[in-house]
Amino acid sequence: MLAPALATFTSLTTLDFHYNKIGVEGIRMLAPALQHLSSLTSLDLSFNRIKVEGVEKLAPALQHLTCLTSLNLHGIH
Repeated sequence: MLAPALATFTSLTTLDFHYNKIGVEGIRMLAPALQHLSSLTSLDLSFNRIKVEGVEKLAPALQHLTCLTSLNLHGIH
């Protein structure tokens, strides 16, 4: 699984998952790992299938990303 491994890359600054067919379940699995990426400045989840429910699952993790300056959710459905 990719999501648990991501938590170990604490110096990661950019994460681009656009057009990856990520759904609500994928976001549910990804969100806990994201909160450990304290150096993340850019997160692109555009054109995925995360819906409003996925954004709600993502929101708590985003609170931990204090360096985040770019979040792309364009075209989610």
